[in-house]
Amino acid sequence: MATEPRAIWGDLAASAFVLASPLFKSLDEEAGADLLKVAELVAYAPGEVVVRQGEPGEELFLVQDGSAAVTVEAGGTAREVARLDRGAVFGELALAGAPVRSGTVTARTTLSVVRFPGPVVSAIAERFPRVAKLLEALQGARQGDPGVGT
Repeated sequence: MATEPRAIWGDLAASAFVLASPLFKSLDEEAGADLLKVAELVAYAPGEVVVRQGEPGEELFLVQDGSAAVTVEAGGTAREVARLDRGAVFGELALAGAPVRSGTVTARTTLSVVRFPGPVVSAIAERFPRVAKLLEALQGARQGDPGVGT
């Protein structure tokens, strides 16, 4: 069972990891603090589902440790379409207005993710063109590969 979400505000290692990620390294000090104040660290055991295809969701996730598989079900058959490792981002399609998750993300190993509320990430993307550009690039690349952006 997933651990209870834990705030990362005040956790120097987790905060440094988030702010060093390519997605967020262009943030100024104020925006970085705003993001860290709402971010949560959640851990999953191998085999646990992080997000499920077809369910609503608006969070963005950043893999801190471990590995996850992205699977897409079509016609009653599920197939793995991607592997997510340290530093990978998923959930960006939800920020683009997708009403439901396009794939299922399952922990392959013990998995730690940082979870961000989508509206906060969207507000930051409006203020920081580099963040918006990186999210758009991820969204564009993954829209042609259903499930990878979940």
